[in-house]
Amino acid sequence: MKPSVFQETAAAVAKRFGVSVKALRVYEEAGLLKPARTMAGWRIYRQPEIERLSAILALKQLGLPLKRIGDLLQRGGDLAAALALQEAALEDAKSETEHALILVRAARAKLAGKRGLSPDELGKLVRSTAVSEFKWNDKLEALAQKHYTPEQLAEIRARGFTPEDQKRVGLAWAQIYGDIDALGANPDPKSDRAIDIGRRAQALIQEFTRGDPALFKAAGAMNRDAMADPELSRQMPTTPSHWQFMQRVFEEMKLRDAGAI
Repeated sequence: MKPSVFQETAAAVAKRFGVSVKALRVYEEAGLLKPARTMAGWRIYRQPEIERLSAILALKQLGLPLKRIGDLLQRGGDLAAALALQEAALEDAKSETEHALILVRAARAKLAGKRGLSPDELGKLVRSTAVSEFKWNDKLEALAQKHYTPEQLAEIRARGFTPEDQKRVGLAWAQIYGDIDALGANPDPKSDRAIDIGRRAQALIQEFTRGDPALFKAAGAMNRDAMADPELSRQMPTTPSHWQFMQRVFEEMKLRDAGAI
């Protein structure tokens, strides 16, 4: 008995995966898919192409742009690797969602008891539901290509930044923004709490830039463009006022460091 050879048309594959035929053409034009052709020139998708498409869609659901997906697949990534990344992301999302649910339920119980929420509690509640909203997408990739040099991007992406690293840094920044909010209206950049926030922010910036002024400048320019975009700004965990305040804190820190010399 001859083994059956699985193959489907573009329309059948699109229906199976819940995507459009146009999307399949986009993936093909980007070099991510290479369907076979019949004698009449029709595209057909066999098992390898189906698995490749599954990997593409799994990575796309993580918010990765097509160029980044192409880079991962070219480096030997397959469906198993894509699913491993997706599993890790879903586990992270599950953990964040469970934590957020605990905070939301506690907040509702407190409000039901006619008690108010402190600024710290409100900040923690907002951060817990906002951290998971940020996802890398095509717009952010375009901004990265605009502001970073190819050499800078290659160096950053070669660092082996794990999902755990990303979560750690994301939560650290979220804590900083929440602590700024907790200072209230018109916070004093010279206060001890403000300086502590500034020290922690500087440490995160140093970790990313590794002391490279050009990388710091590129990151700042990309951040400003992202916050100026209405769609992207809704995803950003920070606001222009956060950075305006931190600039004032950084200036105060410079004066203190200069006075200590």
